Parts: sequence; C-alpha cells; structure tokens
Amino acid sequence: MKLMRLLLPGLGLLLLGYLVGTMGVGELLRHLGVVKWSFPAVLLVAFLWHLSNSLAWSFAFPPGAFKPPFWTLLRAKLAGDAVSQLTPLANLGGEPLKAYLLRGQAPTSLSLAAVVVNKTTQVLTGLVFSSLSFLMVVFYWDLPHALPRSVELGLAAILVATGLMLGVLYRQQRRLFSSLLGWVQRLGIKTDWIESKMTKAQRIDRHIGHFYHRHKGRLSAVALCHALSWLLGTCETYVILQALGVDIDFGMALLITSLSVSINSLFFFMPSNIGVLEGSQVFLFLTLGLSPAAGLSMGIVKRLRKVFWICLGWVCLSQMSRALARAEAAPAQAGSLPR
Repeated sequence: MKLMRLLLPGLGLLLLGYLVGTMGVGELLRHLGVVKWSFPAVLLVAFLWHLSNSLAWSFAFPPGAFKPPFWTLLRAKLAGDAVSQLTPLANLGGEPLKAYLLRGQAPTSLSLAAVVVNKTTQVLTGLVFSSLSFLMVVFYWDLPHALPRSVELGLAAILVATGLMLGVLYRQQRRLFSSLLGWVQRLGIKTDWIESKMTKAQRIDRHIGHFYHRHKGRLSAVALCHALSWLLGTCETYVILQALGVDIDFGMALLITSLSVSINSLFFFMPSNIGVLEGSQVFLFLTLGLSPAAGLSMGIVKRLRKVFWICLGWVCLSQMSRALARAEAAPAQAGSLPR
C-alpha cells in the first residue's frame, strides 16, 4: 500500500514531464504568461464553486437545530477537499473528516448523514451533467474528428453508472451504513467493534432515510446547487480558453468540461489526478481539433488553481483541528481543578 502511494504520484509526474517535454517548455511558458492576468478570475470562479457546494451541504442538513454556520461548513469543506485531493480514495478520503470537524456543533451521526446526502447528490448531478453533454455531442455537434471508441464507451459507462447511482440512492433510504457493517461482520472482521458501532450506523441510516422522505424540497435545493457548480466548472474552462486566445463558444467549453470530468473520474485512484488532469486536456484538444499546447496549458492553470485551494484547505484544517483540541481539552482541565 505504501508502495502504491509513492508509485501512483510518480507515474503521474512522469506523464506530466513527458507532456511538457513534448509540447515544449517555451510554448507553455508563452501560454501561461498570457493567462497570468486572468488567473484571479479563475480563482474567483473556483471560489463561487466552493460557495455553491457549501450551500448544497447546508441544505443537506434538516431544518432546525444542529445546523452549523455557513462559513464553518465552507472551512470544513475546504479542509476535507484538501485531504481528498491527496489520498487515492476516489476523492472520498476527506468526506468523513468534514463531519468530524463539525463535532460540538452538530451530532456526528447527523453530520455524516448530511455528508452522504450531499456527496451522493453531487455525484448524481455530475453523471447527469456528463451524460447530457455527451448526448449533445452525438445529436447536435459536428466534430472535426470522429470520437474515439474509448469516448463512445465512456458515454455508455456513464449512462450505466447513472442508473447504478440511482439504485444506491434508493438503497440509502434503507440501510446503507448498517448493511455495510453487516457485510463486514459476515466476513468475520472485528465483530465486537462492529457490534459497538451498529447502533450509530442505524442512527445515520435513519437520518438519511428521514431526509429523503421528509425533505424533498431541500434535496432539490442540494441538486440545484450542485448543478450550478458544474456550470461554474464550464465557466472556468471558458475563461481560461478565452485568456489563451482559443476561439471557442460556451457549448464547446461545456463539452470539454464534461469530457474532462468523465476521464478524470475513471482515474479516481490517482491522487489529485496528477498527470491525468493535464493529459486529459491534451487528449481532448487533439480529438476536437484544437491546439494540444493550449490544452496542456489549461491543465496546468487548473493544477495551479488546485494547489491554491489545497493550501488554503490545509490552513482551515489546522485552525479547525486546534479549535477542536482546545474545546475537548477545556472540560478535562476544568474537571482537574481543585474544588
């Protein structure tokens, strides 16, 4: 496992180095020099994306008590995303951390239920976004090159994945966490520990099922916020390509964004999609008859944007972790004072 944690980023860096060497450092620097004045606009679009995602998460909590403040959710989201970007766990490594960082402001079972509802809806809206974009390609656009067989198979895979995710969503209304623990228990793994956690798992399942059944309006708000986030991703692509001088319309930016999401999702095991993010842009630009150097430049700009928000996320993680440690230490210190 440790070998894989080192091997995967290494392979990604090798791919990135190969792409840079093939395209030429001078050509890339020329493109990046043009984009630098537009980089604040790229960060602004990403900030709006984070706001929209945090708003979606806030709607995933039921109304009433135990709903953390919006800015706390935003900081926890940035912290969790920073961890997810650096772990080969399909961008899920930081999801439990988000709930943990809300300890003291909401029950852990309620926070985990909100995280599951929010993440599931995000994945579903992403699948729908990619599927619709693919269908637009098939029915409306005359591309300069025929789509490769891999892209055509990708469309079928996304449509199948959408159906499977709908099945998972239905399953969540039943017994998601308790079913997972029961499955692990049948394998004979840490039975005593699982039994001690079963009550909490059932409580989380009840929260999820209750939300889906009782708060369909809030669930629709979660989906709308994530749909807006995917459109903001298209806006980011459009802003970067306009800065690079690539003459495309918003529809082509939508296509590039949706295809990029699909390709990067296939390589979920690669931490931060290093090398894959840049390579997918080169592949798509070649397929669409655009400059591969511009595609690599766009990938590098997106990488720099990721680095910025990862650094900010680690700052939020450090601050919130220290605040949690102080809050948990205060009762212990009060109990140790002489009476």
